[in-house]
Amino acid sequence: MEFLIHHHGREIGPYTESEVRSRLISGAITSAELCWHEGATDWKPVSSFDQFNTSYPPRPPPLPPRAVSLTPPSPSPALDPKTLGSYTRITLQPNERALHKTTIHWMVLVLPFFAALFALILIVPIAMIASWKGYLVAWLLLIIPLAIVASAAVTVKTSELVITDRRVLIKVGFIQRQTFEMFISKIEAVAVAQGMFGKMLDYGTVEIRGTGGSSESFTTIVAPLQFRDAIQLVQSDSERR
Repeated sequence: MEFLIHHHGREIGPYTESEVRSRLISGAITSAELCWHEGATDWKPVSSFDQFNTSYPPRPPPLPPRAVSLTPPSPSPALDPKTLGSYTRITLQPNERALHKTTIHWMVLVLPFFAALFALILIVPIAMIASWKGYLVAWLLLIIPLAIVASAAVTVKTSELVITDRRVLIKVGFIQRQTFEMFISKIEAVAVAQGMFGKMLDYGTVEIRGTGGSSESFTTIVAPLQFRDAIQLVQSDSERR
């Protein structure tokens, strides 16, 4: 079961039970904040759920005024522009910093690999029979399985999923390119879906929902939970500024 938390006027999550507990322990959320899960009829305080109805160690008191630094917290370190893809480097605005990036998981190569293998099994006997009859050009059919695998590999290699201090920038595909851009302030919620193999191999689907009901989904993303948490961290930093 996954839970949404109403935190500082907006929804964050969804989180698993263990993620909610860890955030309660760290003080990132409190037991008085409202919580909802699929199938529930209304939002309820986190403390009303039996699995979270326990006492957590209180957060330490604030430092005395004389010990508080007047220097503003340093911003999250920016990624080296050399590590970014060409689409991101061209799209970045002046003074915009890239803070987090991920890519498409190698699992997207599994189906193309088996499709190429099946095509190879069909093509080799046909090419051999044709070559016996003098049609050596039939071996050019081997380009088909190579093209299937190469196309999927290029999609993985050229995909760019980047979070900046202002926006989420996503570009997937090379020939058939899918692009997505949304300002952090316009993102209402980020949902992550992972199956059994996704949890084992750390990949999944990320759905980004914007204000007004618009949404975009991107499948087979590496480390989707970290990608979601990075978006929410930028949102929290923006609210504090």
